[in-house]
Amino acid sequence: MFRRGLKTELRWLILYLAVVAFIGVSIEKLAVSLVIGLLLYIAWLFYNLHKLESWVLTTRRKSAPKNTLNGIWGEIADDVILLCNRYEKDKQRLQAVVSRVQDMTSALTDGVILVDGRSNIEWWNQAAKRLFDFRQVDLGHKLTNIIRHPDFIQYFEGGNYDEPIELESVRLSGQHLQFQVHRFGIGERMVIVRDITRVFKLELMRKDFVANVSHELRTPLTVVRGYIETLADNDEIPNVWKRAFSQMQDQCQRMTALVNDLITLTKLETDDRDIRQEAVDLLPVIESILADARALSGERNHNIHAKDASDIVILGNEREIRSAISNLVFNAVKYSADGCDISVATHILENEFVIEVTDTGAGIDPKHLPRLTERFYRVDGGRATKTGGTGLGLAIVKHVLLRHDAYLKISSKLGKGSTFSCHFPLDRLVEHNMDIVS
Repeated sequence: MFRRGLKTELRWLILYLAVVAFIGVSIEKLAVSLVIGLLLYIAWLFYNLHKLESWVLTTRRKSAPKNTLNGIWGEIADDVILLCNRYEKDKQRLQAVVSRVQDMTSALTDGVILVDGRSNIEWWNQAAKRLFDFRQVDLGHKLTNIIRHPDFIQYFEGGNYDEPIELESVRLSGQHLQFQVHRFGIGERMVIVRDITRVFKLELMRKDFVANVSHELRTPLTVVRGYIETLADNDEIPNVWKRAFSQMQDQCQRMTALVNDLITLTKLETDDRDIRQEAVDLLPVIESILADARALSGERNHNIHAKDASDIVILGNEREIRSAISNLVFNAVKYSADGCDISVATHILENEFVIEVTDTGAGIDPKHLPRLTERFYRVDGGRATKTGGTGLGLAIVKHVLLRHDAYLKISSKLGKGSTFSCHFPLDRLVEHNMDIVS
């Protein structure tokens, strides 16, 4: 029901009104006495409200002073003191949690930057301070005013944070950083910055090593292959040796194909991604590839044809696009049984256009699909060796598509065949972008 202070106040009010009524009856002016009494009571209430307001104002500016109020006003003041104490305890507890989180993130070797809904910097850890030389005056400023790399600004403001972005530091030459943005709260973001200079240099060393070894192997392989072909054509060589030379020729061809694929892959990885843009008419390219695929099929009698292939002109590098499509078509020829259907189709969808290579071969177990574009990954090692595959074809396709802002999608069912589809953005179509860079 009522609290103790309110009950006390009601008792005093009833007693006060009884006294006023008694006095009014005694002087035969009851109505006048009650009016005057109520006015005095209201004045007393306002006086106490003024005292309570002054006390609350003092509490807001400083710590809570001693409670000298009485009755219900004293209880209200006690409640305010209780709430202030609870608030202070919660504040201290939350501050302790925040301090602990900040201490933990300060121990990280990765930089952590917190920005609010307006992209203004709220906090950073010690690693981020070392990477970007943050100062106290940077708090409240936009992050893109501090990290002014154009690619980072585009990535940060674009809003697509599914994949991290790797950039060279604008502050220290030769330093490479990886940025990953995570959303939280209401429009707030956390930027994780990792120094990947060592990994970048190791990757660069690997690419240089593969490129150099591939180029160095090409010359001796050419010499060995020439001598083997010369000896194999000699009629004086015994039949036993001819068989050996034939096998050596096959292995030399496989090694040459492997070296060529390694060189191609290295060029795709190391060349500037801003490739020379030209208008590529896809239909003649596809027809040329299909003609080569029919020659590769030979007596295996694959039904190789273009299906719903419309005349599409895109912006890109013709040599690289030809390489990607031919790898998919030639793989279909190599790994499909004799007489299977192999088709190439093109489709323009709402947000992209697609080049599909479909076969009716044996299909691929779904467990292998995520790893098919890895270098040297083989679904069936023995089969790949028999067909002469290098294990680099799909890796080349993946890198070509990345250089054209596209991606590869693979779908397959065992016993029903496979579909390899290259998905390109619509802005690669010439009719969507007439500013062709020559």
